[in-house]
Amino acid sequence: MFEFVNAEGKNLITTGQLNKNNFEFREELGDRENKLVAYDIRSDDRVILPKVGWTEGFIKYKFVSTIKSFPFTVKTSKNQNCGGTTIEELKLDDVHYQRKDGYILVILEREI
Repeated sequence: MFEFVNAEGKNLITTGQLNKNNFEFREELGDRENKLVAYDIRSDDRVILPKVGWTEGFIKYKFVSTIKSFPFTVKTSKNQNCGGTTIEELKLDDVHYQRKDGYILVILEREI
């Protein structure tokens, strides 16, 4: 789960600077190909990616917005206990972020 904020800590969805029309997530498939990744905006204006983490392996994604875009990677492995997968690692590049309890706080500042 992600929360996108500005440098002052204000949620960018709450303020209207981010909405379904100006940001998206893409899975990088290689050879300059990618596909859209479904996401949901929760009532607290945090973003969840319901399908991310269900595929085993090392997957590259990109967050694309009118404010700033950045790549991120997810590493998952099979969960031996329940047959699903476990997210082992989540790494965001070219953006400031903090790991919080249960979500990632991403600080987006407009690229100049």
